[in-house]
Amino acid sequence: MKFSVVTDMLGEESFEEAISQAKRLGFDFVELRAKLDGDTVDTISVDKAKALREVVESYGLKVATLSSWAVNSCTFSGPPKYDNYDDRHHLEMTEQLDRLFDLADAFHAPNVRIYPLHRREGFDALSTEEKEQEYTHNADVLLRHAKHAKKRGKVLLVENEPPTLANNCQELGVLMKKTQHPNLKLNWDIVNGWRSGEYPTIQAYQAIKGHVASIHLKGASREINSITDESPYGRFNNFAIAGQDDFEHEEIIQAVAEGDPQAILTIDTHYPSFYQQDKIGEVEVVRQTKEFFEKILKVRA
Repeated sequence: MKFSVVTDMLGEESFEEAISQAKRLGFDFVELRAKLDGDTVDTISVDKAKALREVVESYGLKVATLSSWAVNSCTFSGPPKYDNYDDRHHLEMTEQLDRLFDLADAFHAPNVRIYPLHRREGFDALSTEEKEQEYTHNADVLLRHAKHAKKRGKVLLVENEPPTLANNCQELGVLMKKTQHPNLKLNWDIVNGWRSGEYPTIQAYQAIKGHVASIHLKGASREINSITDESPYGRFNNFAIAGQDDFEHEEIIQAVAEGDPQAILTIDTHYPSFYQQDKIGEVEVVRQTKEFFEKILKVRA
């Protein structure tokens, strides 16, 4: 399996310095999101993207994914920014995707990361029939985007986030079953599953096995005294350094290496959210994280 890193997690304001660090740490790929010399993936021009691609390629690296916040943007507090059933929103997202596909061409990137539709307030209390309606609508919308991506020669990677309609393995599996499109795959953020209330196990992974193109890797701490009979793994507390945290990564990574060996392992530490004792430097945390997961894969081999 190949490793990638989200470049804005390297803590460098200079894009070239971030790429230099990625090369020094032995990465094959990079994922681009923010800190693009003053831009993000959602603001950068095509001409500037072409110039930055030359920087990436000059270090012998490749861009695997453009990670956008703009497509079905997440709201973690307060009301959502759009209506799931507003056709104008979906048209705007189609236009956003056209722009992102142009950028992906400029960066020679095969993948674009997007979000599912938002999770309405009180969703978990809905009836089975009402939930099914929401899941089906989410799938229909993302399937239209996947067909658009196919025409542009790109793959959309759907990421699970807590405030969305696909925030855990079970819901991601529902999405994949309903869409079944080669240009719609998953960017599975394992720890996000725990944030959403589902501790990711090998059993949970079976729902998405074979659909994972990329994985976001990070560590996580457990809320103190949160282990109970109802919650045997406890509740998510905060992001932390992988390998020095409370999440049991080994079995999951070994299972993915067997079930989705083509998946790119992307380090996305969420360093700014760390508690102070874990803030030992962005580059050092990335180095330690990569080393930790490399050891897991070596043990499997």
